[in-house]
Amino acid sequence: MGIGTLVTILVAVLIGLGLKTIVKDWRKKFAEDDAHAEQRRKAFLERNKAEVKSGGVVNLERGDDGVYRPKD
Repeated sequence: MGIGTLVTILVAVLIGLGLKTIVKDWRKKFAEDDAHAEQRRKAFLERNKAEVKSGGVVNLERGDDGVYRPKD
């Protein structure tokens, strides 16, 4: 094996380790973002449920003429 081959293998190993570290960091970041998005979604659903229970929500029904009106 020549010196050029050893240098090429060393560079390939270093690049591989660097890519592995980058992928690991990205996974961690995206996992944090996913957890935050899940928290926001749950809070949104809870607010919607509370709004419906409070009675301030009007359910509409589409009439024969295509206009939405409150249910009777």
